[in-house]
Amino acid sequence: MSRRGENIRKRKDGRWEARVITGYDVRNRAKYHSVYGKTYTEVKAKRNTLLESRLCGGELHIPGYGTSHKVSFEQVCHEWLDVKQMNIKESSYARYVHIVRKHLLPELGSCPYANVTADMLNEFLQMKLREGGSTNKKGLAPKTVADIRSVLIQISDFAKTKKYPSGINGKIFFPKMYPPLIQILDKEEQKRLEKYIFEKQSPFSIGILLALYGGLRIGEICSLRWGDIYLENNLVQIDKTLLRIQETNNISNYPNKTKVLIDKPKTAHSIRIVPLPEFIINHLRTMEKSPDIYVITGTDYFMEPRTCLDKYKKILKTTGINDYTFHALRHTFATRCVEMGFDIKSLSEILGHANINVTLQRYVHPSMEMKRRQMERLKPL
Repeated sequence: MSRRGENIRKRKDGRWEARVITGYDVRNRAKYHSVYGKTYTEVKAKRNTLLESRLCGGELHIPGYGTSHKVSFEQVCHEWLDVKQMNIKESSYARYVHIVRKHLLPELGSCPYANVTADMLNEFLQMKLREGGSTNKKGLAPKTVADIRSVLIQISDFAKTKKYPSGINGKIFFPKMYPPLIQILDKEEQKRLEKYIFEKQSPFSIGILLALYGGLRIGEICSLRWGDIYLENNLVQIDKTLLRIQETNNISNYPNKTKVLIDKPKTAHSIRIVPLPEFIINHLRTMEKSPDIYVITGTDYFMEPRTCLDKYKKILKTTGINDYTFHALRHTFATRCVEMGFDIKSLSEILGHANINVTLQRYVHPSMEMKRRQMERLKPL
């Protein structure tokens, strides 16, 4: 399997193999050179030696530029990140840094930027799709490769504004995307889950109810305090989310530390006020605490999404319900609303979407029962 995006993998024969871009063929396509070793440490040392040699960092010919320019791909990445950091959320910046230092720098960092071509990037992205993952000797998910591609294109656009010479003058490979598998609890499973939740009367149960009857995301639930819930008006205010991100102090090195961040939601539309049904409000009134207390812990300390997911999974196992993601509760909420004839515009705003198309395409999944009812409306002419 590949190690941290370095294109180092263990072969079936037990040896370790590292691949390095060494030049280009007559069609200006990237060429690779492999080195082998008995251990990961040995092959990485050989790989680093190769990277430092002129095979990757030397004077490679790019049509129209003569010899390569001195600015490296890594330097362009650093400059781009410096500019992005001033204009985006910290969580988004952390994601960009993660992609750059895990996937881009190990493969491309030492190469002169002027030597990077569209064919070279296409081969790089296709390699990530085939074998760039870190588990089960599989490649990265198409969505992850698409995210890497997006960063590469942004870096390329930035380099153009800086007038850095580049060989990127063609289309960049885009992986074929498949719709994600959508999970929805059936009505019997939902009833069983609700019965368990109302009987337990625990702070954590409130989080499940808010997802199932308010469509809240897991990060929004984890950041929620009692001061965000207005029982007198049957409302809950969503203006923050909780997530764990990687530290971004040293862009060139792979991160060893992470931190918890409570930040604004993913988009401006995600900042919203959600009305709650009366039966949920009545349940909340029996468990209300002071404004600074976190809702799903009942204390002044938050619960992280990963811990929240683990507790949720244990409840599913205890109740004999199939294994579902936490996000399936949000899908279930949206689907039940549509089944009951909910106004789509209202539903879209409750979910925090930019428009109703997002709601219809991503979250509204008619059940087989609903489809049958629609089909039964057809009559012979």
